[in-house]
Amino acid sequence: MTIVIRSSHRSYISPNPLSSVDKYLHASANLLVFNPPTAPVIEIRQGSITLELQEKVVFGTTGKAEILADDKQMESWRTGTAQNSLTVKTSETAYLAIKGLVIPTSLLQPLKPGTPLTTVNPNSVPDKILAALKVPQGLRAPNGDWLEAVSRLQRHLSLVSDAVQRGAELVKIRVGGGEFEAWVLELE
Repeated sequence: MTIVIRSSHRSYISPNPLSSVDKYLHASANLLVFNPPTAPVIEIRQGSITLELQEKVVFGTTGKAEILADDKQMESWRTGTAQNSLTVKTSETAYLAIKGLVIPTSLLQPLKPGTPLTTVNPNSVPDKILAALKVPQGLRAPNGDWLEAVSRLQRHLSLVSDAVQRGAELVKIRVGGGEFEAWVLELE
């Protein structure tokens, strides 16, 4: 499938985390869409990008960003889908991963309007799992070595995915004045 860039300001293809401003955010965006952590992403540095889509794609964003997917507002640090258009704006640095994004280069490159991007198998994650995938506040910063933090996040997303596949439900619990989310699976 081909994605066409409609507008781009300070947006780049980053082929791997080592070429990104923030290695952890790069890898985390990929984990949200079940790409390898080292897969290419779109890095947006105090700018924006608008993509025209030809079919449904799965995407994940990290960093502080405003996301508009098919004219619906979305949160950052979670997985989403879009079928017609996707816009990401940020006043900081944010990352956009697209399931199955393929790029022909190993160098950081600026993106220009009209540039086509290619994806392979862009809609291969079940909707039930997609709706559950988000990064909790405590895992949004590496807190030490970025590779260890990527491993922790990968474990978390794997556990959430497994829980959802087994029928777990997300519930909100109040403890000590704070509200927390927990996955609950009825055991027999």
